Amino acid sequence: MISVYEYILIFIHLDLGIVSGQNANSIGELISSPIVTLILTCIIFLGALYQLYSHRINIAGIISMICTLIFFIGYAIIDEISLISVLLFVIGALLVVIELFVVGAVLGILGFISIIASFVLVGDSILNMGIIIAVSLLVTTIEWVILVKGFNRKIPFFDKVILKDSTNKESGYTSHDDRSHLIGKLCTTYTALRPSGIILVDDQRIDAVSDGSFIQKDQEVRIIQVEGTRVVVREI
Repeated sequence: MISVYEYILIFIHLDLGIVSGQNANSIGELISSPIVTLILTCIIFLGALYQLYSHRINIAGIISMICTLIFFIGYAIIDEISLISVLLFVIGALLVVIELFVVGAVLGILGFISIIASFVLVGDSILNMGIIIAVSLLVTTIEWVILVKGFNRKIPFFDKVILKDSTNKESGYTSHDDRSHLIGKLCTTYTALRPSGIILVDDQRIDAVSDGSFIQKDQEVRIIQVEGTRVVVREI
């Protein structure tokens, strides 16, 4: 059993580049121990979630990335990590990033599942790692509730890619040219209205309908109603 003092010496030697294979294995065993693994996974998930709800890269996101490297390197040292686990993590991370640019949640969900699976497959006991991941997700869920419900935090990236302005008439948006100013205006029929046809308004051709009666060509009419693109006229 290696004491805390000996672990400190190991990390010092690591910084100096003179760690022996035995010391490297000791570091790997320390990182892969249940308590340290739980602490690392909690920090990874908590930091990643906090970074997701932040406007810029912060210390939480940086620490999360560092802990992720330590986690995988530690298990790689003791040869308890597979290529599948690494690939699942990389693919999951890519899917989550792509999800930020794509409407929908399918890619994000698949990416999240891939990341969780990559952590569960690390180590020699899927059951133990599954329990650790479950505890980490529980703690992360509590953080999410605090951020969203307590501090009303939102994912900043979505503010840039999602249109939040109301596109109604009250907000100044219309899906067509506003012709309400034509009500009461006198014009002439360019074609016969049977009951629909074309009228001339200041030498501009506009589709129109009569208020019910048939109107011949070149007749003077008055615009009595405008509803969207529908212009209703009445013969004078």
